[in-house]
Amino acid sequence: MNTTRVDAGYLQLVKRFPLIPIRDKKHFDAAIKIMKELSYKNESLSRPEADYLSVLSDLIFQYEKKHVEPPGEVTPVDALKYLMEVGGLKPSDLTPIVGHKSNLSAFLHGRRALSKGNALRLAEYFKVSPALFLN
Repeated sequence: MNTTRVDAGYLQLVKRFPLIPIRDKKHFDAAIKIMKELSYKNESLSRPEADYLSVLSDLIFQYEKKHVEPPGEVTPVDALKYLMEVGGLKPSDLTPIVGHKSNLSAFLHGRRALSKGNALRLAEYFKVSPALFLN
């Protein structure tokens, strides 16, 4: 380990958010904010910034392991509704992909499953795994 010189950018990060165990939600939220900022500039991170991000990620993981409930199981219907919401899509926007509005409507209301073909087409459209839409 080189202890002769510490990078000024690293010191600025430590002054802004010291690398100590995360103990509460407010501290956790601040850690997430910094992690996101650094992650967005991932390609241009200096070595000291990347090291800081690595340690910060470990601290976040340790907090989440103790304090954050894992999400429940996501159903295929939930997954599609979420993707539609994020994309600002209505069922009619997906009709050309699945072929019939009634099939999509029945799926979104939990009355039927998607065919494998429709699951594949939706997966290709949303750039996700087809397994997301299959039971």
